[in-house]
Amino acid sequence: MRKSVNHTRHFQKSSFLKSRRGISEVMLRKCGKEDEERILFYIGEDYPSCLYLYLNLKKYGFDSGITELFVQQENGMITAVLLQYYSCLHVFSRDNSFDAKEVADFFSSNDFTMLYCESRTAKKVYISLPESIKAKVACSNGWVASIKHVDKAPKGIAVPADRGDFCQIAHLILSDEKIGKSYRYKELEKQLRERNSEGYSRNLVIKQSDLIIAHACTNAEIDNIAVVAELIVKEDYRRAGYASEIWRDICQRLLSEGKEVFSFYYSMESRALHHKIGFCEVCDWTKVVKCS
Repeated sequence: MRKSVNHTRHFQKSSFLKSRRGISEVMLRKCGKEDEERILFYIGEDYPSCLYLYLNLKKYGFDSGITELFVQQENGMITAVLLQYYSCLHVFSRDNSFDAKEVADFFSSNDFTMLYCESRTAKKVYISLPESIKAKVACSNGWVASIKHVDKAPKGIAVPADRGDFCQIAHLILSDEKIGKSYRYKELEKQLRERNSEGYSRNLVIKQSDLIIAHACTNAEIDNIAVVAELIVKEDYRRAGYASEIWRDICQRLLSEGKEVFSFYYSMESRALHHKIGFCEVCDWTKVVKCS
């Protein structure tokens, strides 16, 4: 969920499009529709290691103006796939043997605010960042996990969000010290509404009267895959079971529809909650946020 930026012109003028490493030629190249089959074949069954990249590619493709896709190649073979979605750069390298300096230069030379990828990939890119950029980024390490069954049935107190709830939801997300720093209010509210209305995400809330005290959503939902996210409980209502209740509810709804359900988390507290409900980890994950 990030602000749309146009990197194409800078990319075309960039001095790092081509480099030499011995006799090997390494190139970062913008992709078109003709590359889709090849990229999807490269990702293959490893899509849990690049969920947002994969789902955004499936949802928006190459001609929407919302995403831009690039591949890094060495001697004609793909070494990494990069997807720009608003100001977030998603990176996937199947065997992690990619030119990290080229990816780091692309990230630091454009208006990206976040890098999102497996921890092993993030580490390689971070090491290659200029010192001036390293001083401006914060790294959050966590995990990607999936769930097959919830530990017990939810009580049913969570309900789908109404269109009028998104202002409160955006403020609730921004109030969270860890999650909120990745977003800007106007962009966040707009994207929450858009993704919900497009059917790309769903939002559940727990209310007391008109006050939203807990929120959970799918950040991406397409075909038989869903990513649950933005689990937030209003500060005064925490440690009362609302987080596990709404999380069970959204997971149970998705599982009952036959979907694969995934989640990202970054703290030991969240890790314990996920394990309690029934999640098992798929891979280590890192987000690198460029601070203003």
